[in-house]
Amino acid sequence: MPLLTIKSLPFAQEVNIPVTLGELSKQLANKCDIPLNHVMVAWEYLPPNHFAHNGRVANCQPQNSHPIVVHLVAPNFNTEEQISEMLEVIASSLAEQLPIAKSNIFITFSPAYSDGVYDEGHVVEWE
Repeated sequence: MPLLTIKSLPFAQEVNIPVTLGELSKQLANKCDIPLNHVMVAWEYLPPNHFAHNGRVANCQPQNSHPIVVHLVAPNFNTEEQISEMLEVIASSLAEQLPIAKSNIFITFSPAYSDGVYDEGHVVEWE
C-alpha cells in the first residue's frame, strides 16, 4: 500500500507524467518487493508562482530550487531500512526520469496503522 503524492510546479519542457508515474510505480514495486497492484501515485501541479523557496517564487519547475515535494504513506510495519530504501528508490527514479536534480527532491514519510486504512471496500488490518 504505499501511496505517494507528488507536487511540483509545471515543467518548462515536455515531461510525460503518465510514463513517469508508471515507471516510478514499477521501480518501487520491484526494488522494494511490493506487489504493483498495491502501489498508488498521484501527481499535482502547483499553480505558477504559488510555491516559495528561499523567499522566491517561480512560475515553472527549476532544476535546482523549489524542490519537488513527495509524501509517502506506507504501513507502519516497515522497518527503518525498508523506509529508507523506498525513499531512495523514489528519489532516484524521479531524478532519472525528470529534468530535476536528485538533491532537489524533498520526501516525507508518514506511517499508516492497522485499522487506520480503508482500502478495497474494508478497513485494513495487519499485525
